[in-house]
Amino acid sequence: MPRNTKSDKENRMNLDHHLGCACCTLPILDELVHTAEGQADWRRQLEAFASNPKHYPQLPRHENMIFHGGIIRPLASSHPDRVEALGIAAGRIVATGSLHDVRTEMASHFPYREVVLEDNQTLMPGLIDPHLHIVPSAIFQGWLQLGPFGDHDKSHPESQRLLPDYRYEYIAGKIKDAIDHPKVQTTDGVRWITGFGVDPSLMKKWTNINSSMLDELAGPHSNIAIFLLNSSGHIGYANSVAMNQAKLTPEEIDKSKGVFTETGIGSILKAIPKLQLLEGLVENILPLLHEASSRGITTVLDAGVGSSLKEIEVLLLETLANLGLSPVRICAALYSNELAQMARWMNEFKPDLNSQNDSNFMIKALKLVADGSNQGLTGFQYQPYLYTQTPDKDGVNHSVPGVPDTGLYNFRLPPASCCEGNHQQNSPLNAYLQLAMSQGWPVLVHANGDQGMELVLDSYQQAIEITGADVARLRPRVEHASLMSTSTIHRMAKLGISPSFLIGHVGYWGYTFQQNVLGEARSQLLDRCKSALEAGMRISLHSDHFVSPLGPLRMAEQAIYRKMEGAPGEEKPVLNEEERISRLQALKAVTLDAAWQCHMDHLIGSLEPGKLADLVLLAEDPLNETIENLRDIPVLATWRGGTQVYASDKH
Repeated sequence: MPRNTKSDKENRMNLDHHLGCACCTLPILDELVHTAEGQADWRRQLEAFASNPKHYPQLPRHENMIFHGGIIRPLASSHPDRVEALGIAAGRIVATGSLHDVRTEMASHFPYREVVLEDNQTLMPGLIDPHLHIVPSAIFQGWLQLGPFGDHDKSHPESQRLLPDYRYEYIAGKIKDAIDHPKVQTTDGVRWITGFGVDPSLMKKWTNINSSMLDELAGPHSNIAIFLLNSSGHIGYANSVAMNQAKLTPEEIDKSKGVFTETGIGSILKAIPKLQLLEGLVENILPLLHEASSRGITTVLDAGVGSSLKEIEVLLLETLANLGLSPVRICAALYSNELAQMARWMNEFKPDLNSQNDSNFMIKALKLVADGSNQGLTGFQYQPYLYTQTPDKDGVNHSVPGVPDTGLYNFRLPPASCCEGNHQQNSPLNAYLQLAMSQGWPVLVHANGDQGMELVLDSYQQAIEITGADVARLRPRVEHASLMSTSTIHRMAKLGISPSFLIGHVGYWGYTFQQNVLGEARSQLLDRCKSALEAGMRISLHSDHFVSPLGPLRMAEQAIYRKMEGAPGEEKPVLNEEERISRLQALKAVTLDAAWQCHMDHLIGSLEPGKLADLVLLAEDPLNETIENLRDIPVLATWRGGTQVYASDKH
């Protein structure tokens, strides 16, 4: 694949001067993978895995089958909500309906195997996560796991629940243990301790981590460099040794107090030895994809491919998928927060929007990041965050050093919106959108704050009017779409834009948003799923993994009940009950409607003849009103394109 060295350097310089997120600012990977030796190394690893059936067996070929008995739910728009039988052959769905009719249709596909489901077992379309980050998740999996979620064994059901007593002391204990029991050698006399998932907003006592606290953990060890990354990906924490290794000036060190947004995060990451940082990258990618399959997922959309590895990251994921190692189908949105890089993407690739092939890897869209995260106090708001204005009960102010109290915006603001201290690109967002949409590219734009949302819609509107883009064909999206007023929702619907909700903002962070970050009134505007549906939009739910755990059934549960899981006590309060959606709506948000947003609904998302045989078999029916904890329903088996890619021990 041709490369332009000068352009790469210019792009990396630009990357150092805008806000993004850790999933989109990994410049530390450039040097390693942009060498022939680096490329050859990860290719050898992938090929070795592909040829080693002991560790990563090749997926079996698809087989012809008829399923009947139990419960079969097509989740199709124009089909009954339940059918008696389903037939698949050559990786596609042949027929649904009565057992007699399905057997008749399958006669020409003999031999086939009949699978009789038990009474409560439920067969439904394979689940879809339309927004996650594969390579960053794999890298951070090799760090200390310091997040607020339960059992860090990802296969354990508790990994989708909040820890009951998450505190700074929990994090400090893990860091001290890593210091006392080193697993890596020092480099040039310095030993790095890296941790991921830190989330002060979900601590029982919100604790602002800074360099002094991390220096205290390092104790007398003057060679211990500590760097921790917030679970949002938008804030990092470093001790003095780490900052010195990054060659920060005394003024920068004093001003930051060891707390960094994305520009500073990039500086620290560059200082970490690359071999240590990338150790186990390929090995960690594969378990992540197998974990997705064990959650019933058959297709994912990586919403930030190429963020730092540029074309090499595309090639890595494509190679991995096409070697037959991935149990899930990988779609990609190419990260494009620099105009030069966006132009290169469009020159080298074309979006696959309507192919009928069962492809392992497909490029679907371009991705832009407009602001930060609300839990990290960096999403772009009209009004200041509560905790940046009002001290907590202990008199502590929780503002982020160097960040205005209304958050940050990535692109050049209209004159009336300019705020001192914002780090902005030279070009306005609408310039990016016009370039992409004029050439037929769908776009996904990350927006969390209420002002960020309005600015994104302003830019979309200008781009649509100027380019005359076919919005119905491009299906433009807003990612997270956290805070939306009623007028914003109707405006979005009128423009033909759809939201993909990080529903964990309600389930996991809803209580701290209500109490500490946004307040009662603004928290009512979070993830308004029902209002979006009533306005005529199709919605999806996503994990944004690494930000929240994989689990579409958990996401559906959080959209149905909207319980604030971080609240004290056994009975969890509901955040804005009016925005609850039905079970069927929630399941379609992780199947058919998610497929539609990913330009895949002609192939997957429902059980209809002609579509790919992507199936998940559950132990119980998620449409059963008596089952509240959908996340606890065991996934018994998963098929992708008619090939069984996962089977639990219970099946």
